[in-house]
Parts: sequence; C-alpha cells; structure tokens
Amino acid sequence: MINGLRRCSSAATFVAIVATVALATSCDNHHQNPQLANGWVTDCSGPEFSKLSPPSSADPGSTRPIFRVNDQLVVAVPTKNMPSAGRIEDEPGACRTIADLPKIPYLYFVIQGDWSGVHKPEAVPRDGDRNRIRPDAVTVRVERELPSTLSVDDQREIDQSVSKVWHEDIRDPQEIGGLTCGKMGEAIRGGMRCSGHRAPSDPDDIRLTSHSNNTPFLLLQANYRSSHYGGIHIYWQVWTLDLAHARDIDRAVWNSLTEWNLLNTSSAQTAQQ
Repeated sequence: MINGLRRCSSAATFVAIVATVALATSCDNHHQNPQLANGWVTDCSGPEFSKLSPPSSADPGSTRPIFRVNDQLVVAVPTKNMPSAGRIEDEPGACRTIADLPKIPYLYFVIQGDWSGVHKPEAVPRDGDRNRIRPDAVTVRVERELPSTLSVDDQREIDQSVSKVWHEDIRDPQEIGGLTCGKMGEAIRGGMRCSGHRAPSDPDDIRLTSHSNNTPFLLLQANYRSSHYGGIHIYWQVWTLDLAHARDIDRAVWNSLTEWNLLNTSSAQTAQQ
C-alpha cells in the first residue's frame, strides 16, 4: 500500500508542484542559472540527436531542451511548452550520446488545446482584471516508475485494493466520452470520478476526477500508471468545458510525448493509438 499512498500524496500536491515550477522558471535569480534550475540540456550533437532541428530565429520558443526520463523516453520539448525537470548542477561536459544525459526525477510541461470551443469571455472566472484560469491549457507531469520489489501477487493485491478504494462512494455511474464516471460523495459537491481504457486496444486505465468549483468550466485531474516507455506515471490537469473530451485531452498528452521522443520504440507507436 506504500506505493499507492505515495501516488495519492503526489496527486494531492500536483497543483503546488506546478506553481513551484512556474516560479522557478520565471524567477530572476542572479546566483543560479535558470536553465540548470529547470533541468535543461540544450547543447547536444551526434547521430542520436539527428532528429533535432535547429531552432527558428522567427520562433524563440522553438529551442528544445532534452530530458531523459528513462532509457525508452528521451524527449526534446520546445521551450514554448514550458518544460522543467529536477535541478541539475552542471550541463554534461560532452553531450554526444543519450547516455551522456542525466536521468531526471520528473518532467513537467504544458500543452494548449481547444476542446472548449468558442465560449463567452465572461464565462472565464476572474480575479479583478485577470483571468483565474486558462481554458484548455494542460499541465502535465511525467515520472518514471521505480522497479518494484514486490511479488506479482502482492502487486496485484495492492492494485485491487487501490481500485476498490477508487470506486468506493461512487453514485449514479454513467458512460461519458468512453469512460465510466460516477458522482462522488456529498463532501465534494459536483465532483465525479472517471476511469477506463485510454483506447480500446490500450491496457492503460485512465483515472481522473472532475470538479465544477462554481464555474462553467470543469477542473479535470488525471493520475495513473502506464506500462508504456518502460513504466511511467502520468499526472495532468486542465480547465475545460466538457468532461466528454477527457480521453481526447489524454491522447493529446501522449501524442506530444510521441512527437518529442528521440527514440523509436514500440511503446511510442502504441502511444499514438
């Protein structure tokens, strides 16, 4: 149950992590290189980095720092997607191969969609003269799964226990956008839990919660493990108008990883499904 509790704790602090990363990205610290603070490695060359195209002078956000999540997921994320990872002390002395890159504890980035379509500006909640939310901006955190020391039977028992807890206190189940969703207890008004396969042929199960928070927009927060790329954990959250687009949003997250991944693997091809 320790792993399950650790994941729940990670999900609970996800918003705080996003805020912390944004602060680290924007902070003007004269004593710290902001690129190192955000885990950026940009000066790599060699055959393994041949997919990298030079940044466009017309698009300052096209520079692509490289992040090594594990040996199957090495992504070059455009700076316009606000990538960040754990702090590194120094750039590699020579970055000529993937092995020269440090492994990162997590990867954070943002993608923008248009799942809410056209909506009235007054529908977006405001604090004074500023919008409180940015509709359809998906904040994503990816972690590599650590090797388990548990037996297959013990891991299965933990997974079943976590699944049981997840589905407790669910009322009026219904299918929404290919996921099975149900209302949560009265303690969280307007809240729903949803789960289901990422795609019909994909073994991964999405698990997410939805909250209305007295606004037309819904806050969707996903938190689940994946067997792809050697085992990773996915967290994402977004403000959007329609819960039925949850799988579309999740697919956009995976399509981004596939597009940015410098390695050709079967997992990358599966992720596009």
